[in-house]
Amino acid sequence: MNSNKIKAFLDFIDECKNMHDLAFENMKKEDARLQDLLHAIEFETKTKERSKLCTKLHKSRIERREYKNAVELTEDIVNFFQEPQHKKTLDQMRQLLGKVRKVEKYHNDRVYNRKIEI
Repeated sequence: MNSNKIKAFLDFIDECKNMHDLAFENMKKEDARLQDLLHAIEFETKTKERSKLCTKLHKSRIERREYKNAVELTEDIVNFFQEPQHKKTLDQMRQLLGKVRKVEKYHNDRVYNRKIEI
């Protein structure tokens, strides 16, 4: 059905926005963790503890890279649909989805009533 294809596209756009926002927030958390770990390493006097902190730093940087990659993958799509003319098109597509669903429901539910007895 056409409505399924329109819905899939709209869901994709929503998913991109959600993924972008979540990844961006997580990237900011990892930036804060970086500062905390760097300060902890700076002030740690024990070599073994400093080594553990460096391992945490390494893992944090890997996670941040994954979040940054997700942001980069979705950023152009999100930015595109934040522009006023494209946002308007997206809103119109949501309205179109409702109209198409209404027509599809009509087609599924319609019944022919005889005009005369045959």
